[in-house]
Amino acid sequence: MKTVALVSGGKDSCYNILHCIKNGHDVVALANLHPPLPPSVDSDENDVIHEMDSFMYQTVGHSVLSLYPDCFGMPMYRAPITGTSVTTKLDYATTAADETEDLHTLLQMVKAAHPDIEAVSVGAILSTYQRTRVENVCSRLGLTPLAYLWRRNQASLFDEMIQAGINAIVIKVAGAGLTAEQHLGKSLGQLRHHLFKLNQMYGSHICGEGGEYETLVLDCPVSVKKVVVDETKIVKDDNGDVAYLKLMAHAEYKNAIAEDWIDKIAVPPLLSESFLDIFDSLKGTDIWANDPEAQALSPSIVPELSIGISPTTISVANITAPNSSTIADEIALIFNQLSNIMATFSITDPYSIASITLQLSDMSTFPTANESYKKFFTHPVTKPNPPSRACISTLLPSSCRASLSCIITRVQEARSGLHVQGRSYWAPANIGPYAQACTVHECVYLAGQIPLIPATMTLYKTEGVVGQAVLAMQNLERVMEAVVERPSEDDGGKFYYLIAYTSSLAAAHAAMRVMNQRGPGCGFFAALLVGLPVGACVEYGGVGVNTRYLRSGADVDEDEDDEFRVTYSKHCGIDRVEYGTVYYDSWCCDDIISQIDSYVQTKTSDLLSVNIYISCRVSTSGDVCKRLKEIVGKNVCMEIVHVKYVIDKACIVRSYGVVIRGYLG
Repeated sequence: MKTVALVSGGKDSCYNILHCIKNGHDVVALANLHPPLPPSVDSDENDVIHEMDSFMYQTVGHSVLSLYPDCFGMPMYRAPITGTSVTTKLDYATTAADETEDLHTLLQMVKAAHPDIEAVSVGAILSTYQRTRVENVCSRLGLTPLAYLWRRNQASLFDEMIQAGINAIVIKVAGAGLTAEQHLGKSLGQLRHHLFKLNQMYGSHICGEGGEYETLVLDCPVSVKKVVVDETKIVKDDNGDVAYLKLMAHAEYKNAIAEDWIDKIAVPPLLSESFLDIFDSLKGTDIWANDPEAQALSPSIVPELSIGISPTTISVANITAPNSSTIADEIALIFNQLSNIMATFSITDPYSIASITLQLSDMSTFPTANESYKKFFTHPVTKPNPPSRACISTLLPSSCRASLSCIITRVQEARSGLHVQGRSYWAPANIGPYAQACTVHECVYLAGQIPLIPATMTLYKTEGVVGQAVLAMQNLERVMEAVVERPSEDDGGKFYYLIAYTSSLAAAHAAMRVMNQRGPGCGFFAALLVGLPVGACVEYGGVGVNTRYLRSGADVDEDEDDEFRVTYSKHCGIDRVEYGTVYYDSWCCDDIISQIDSYVQTKTSDLLSVNIYISCRVSTSGDVCKRLKEIVGKNVCMEIVHVKYVIDKACIVRSYGVVIRGYLG
């Protein structure tokens, strides 16, 4: 893609340019925001702003960036920072007079000069504050963020930058153990040992992500000229804790440009070490299913609309619009019904929805269905973090092309999300009206993850169903790791339940073996479906929990019986949703009825929903649903998903898979 690179002069923005080129993108321009210029040409040195407070931009050393167009051999577009940090929330919605709007103005300028620009290079490593703002602007302008440093290990990154030939000096210090006299003007290589030592002593960020220091790149492999520093002057704040360099510099041609520089750019392996071990242990094993895939028969009865209510959550299932003329009309009518349901609970904001499961009878209708779906979430700029979503193709009645189920929070202030839209090596980007995860209190509603290669957003096909199962699980776990709060090392995330949606018995067996090896410590099963997005073999979905809430909760219970497990929590006296997965030794209808009846009778919590995955082998699915409804009652949501098969953790084909959800009254 044609790309404009945001540059601050720092090492991260420059190194990300190299990764953009490494990944086949064409960087054609640079863009930079700087402090306001002096009021007139006659202004003296005291009127020049060498650095300004900004949550968003590095400004120290900005005067040297006038040399960058000559050094990089490409145009650079610059604009002053006129706004301030009007909003300091991590999630950003368009805000007048905020400094983020200056970036929008700058990129509009670039697009006017380069109408074929498609992407923006951004060097964010760990700052959610910066990421969400760049993504907001890119979304409004139809640009794709390229953030190949996102969530990379900082120690590895630091060494990679030096190895790649990034010559950067420290031009600002603001962290413990860094002083003006000893460290300003030193190169990354000269300070490596000291920065790693500070990390061990104080936990400071090796790459300066905590604001410990700022850098200025003097030379890099793709530049035709290098920056040569002529003069420096140290400027300190009143307390002497923060100091920076004022520089005078010029550009001069380099003796030679390394032709093999691109080979020195380190790209992280697609699979982490732990997931590569899982792949190696499964590769070459016989994972093909012995059971033949029978003809899949669609149900004849349209599932009944079902709603479950708790003090904090509304669950809605099986919203359909049978006999609609087109798939677009069908999706529109489904969302019209959903709006009416929400209105009965005085909820009008679609961003109160935390999670959506969209079933389609034919995955080829997805592009059209998705366009209609988007219209319900019409505020990607003013309302960040749409709900998470799993999209699957299932056995629907012939009169239906789609069915939608969702979870709605009645406590919107407790809702947050993870909606990463930039390409990286981390996990697949979600560009569109759904987030990787949506969190309400401790519950993490995870979007379905398929085996997309994050850097290219293409389907991983090299290693068959095993490779797809391993990569999809890695994508899901990386999302879970990113979304949970970690105030201490004891905190993290765990899964409440997982479901592997698959497109073949072989893929189902591979997915189950990956989950068995990963040992997620929760209930899980696989469902063999009609199809998945972009022809994927595996899609993992489910719900997680932030363990910080579990550890501090007033009530925590885990039933360790292998055949029946429920996990729930209650924290600070607030009602919480409870999650459990039920799986059976003998998965016949009577067992399901008995188990759920026992659950309803013996558990102190109130039942909220039952999600039942029914195999096409069950000819009496209508009777099963009717009997279940009699047990759970009319105020319990019952989602019906008709699939080809259900596969348990022992890779045995079953007729049912059930997820039970409740709440503590």
